[in-house]
Amino acid sequence: MVAGVLLIFTATCLAIVSFVHLLYLESLRLRRRDHASLGYFKHHLEEALQLRPEEGAVAFALVKYLLASFTGILSISLVCGGETLRAFRLAEATLVAGLVVLISSFLIPEFLYRKSTGEWLGRLTPCLRGLALAMRPLTALPRALDSLTLTAPSASSAANPEEVNVVGGLEALIEAGTDEGLIPEEDRQLIESVVTFGHKTVREVMTPRPKIVAIPEEATLEELRRLIVASQFSRIPVYRNSIDEIVGVVHVRDLIERRYDEHAQRRVREIMRPVLHVPETKNIDDLLRELQARGEHMAVVVDEYGQTAGIVTLEDVLEEIVGEIRDEHEPVVDVVEEGNGRYLLSGGVDVDRLRELFAFRKPEGLESTTVGGMVCELLGRVPKPGDVVELNGLRLEVLLSDERRVHRVRASSVQPLERPNRKSSENHSDAIRRS
Repeated sequence: MVAGVLLIFTATCLAIVSFVHLLYLESLRLRRRDHASLGYFKHHLEEALQLRPEEGAVAFALVKYLLASFTGILSISLVCGGETLRAFRLAEATLVAGLVVLISSFLIPEFLYRKSTGEWLGRLTPCLRGLALAMRPLTALPRALDSLTLTAPSASSAANPEEVNVVGGLEALIEAGTDEGLIPEEDRQLIESVVTFGHKTVREVMTPRPKIVAIPEEATLEELRRLIVASQFSRIPVYRNSIDEIVGVVHVRDLIERRYDEHAQRRVREIMRPVLHVPETKNIDDLLRELQARGEHMAVVVDEYGQTAGIVTLEDVLEEIVGEIRDEHEPVVDVVEEGNGRYLLSGGVDVDRLRELFAFRKPEGLESTTVGGMVCELLGRVPKPGDVVELNGLRLEVLLSDERRVHRVRASSVQPLERPNRKSSENHSDAIRRS
């Protein structure tokens, strides 16, 4: 008799606590199932309990699990009584206990959430508050363990912790929105690009120095015309003496406005325009605003020694948000799908393309911005054809290279592996091997 009364009391407490736990969980959802009970909770009960939604959800989850365990034990003891446990009797007791816990912790709370206003919970506020306070030491334990195991913060996070917290919060919202079906996968990629946009530097998006198509200022307009036809570029940097001294830029429109019979006599310096110079460490969001303010489409990127590191265009910056932009003259040769999840990549393909193709995320600490550069950085040398790198579930096989850089790579998916150790080639032979 006593056990039966105690079971009813415990099951009732479990139903009430599970109901409150459900209210906390629903208040944390982006897409809420709005009912009268949630409205009362948000406007009255949550303030009365004086717990943040995250704290309340954890605290009442702990109480719920403890009550569920106790309810199960009481159910088994009530069914079995003092009898010796046999297999059939034990199975029967377990089934009864499972049903009692299921009804009390799931079915009744769901019914109350949909059909009840929840106002009656106001009279139970002191008891609920006491239960939450009793669980506070347990809810604080994970935070204490985190503080003991935290590693030293990186330089960027130490320099601007508020910015890191904002980005982390936005990424969590994006993840939650995707999980709840509010954000389609294609929109998620666009939003993530916008979130990370301000953290990228010019060096990560620029066209590197070896790929610059430029012309000396003493060249004739006819030479410029032939270069534009061959390269299919509408803007050509102009240099004096060497590529490290870019003094201007010329647009194809400037050439068209000149009479054709002047092309052989006129020099490029006569029609070139001034060009903006920016450091390679400049943030691309600052660069975008500066290009917009000046009405320009191209800037020269210089390194710490004042030498030309590359060029960056307005298109390069916008591609970081909307993805790669190609015109009708730009051949698609940098990525070729072979089938079965394998791709042929040019060594100059941006590492971010791997995220689009394989959901690959570049590990922190890697400075390379191209696939070929990443392979070289991981191996600590310029690889030879046949060299293979496996990193974070991605397999990269070098197909073509010379003594200076990687030209062609085959990419495919593998089981996730740890980042290879670069202390010596022997130390990472399990992740990098020569085939």
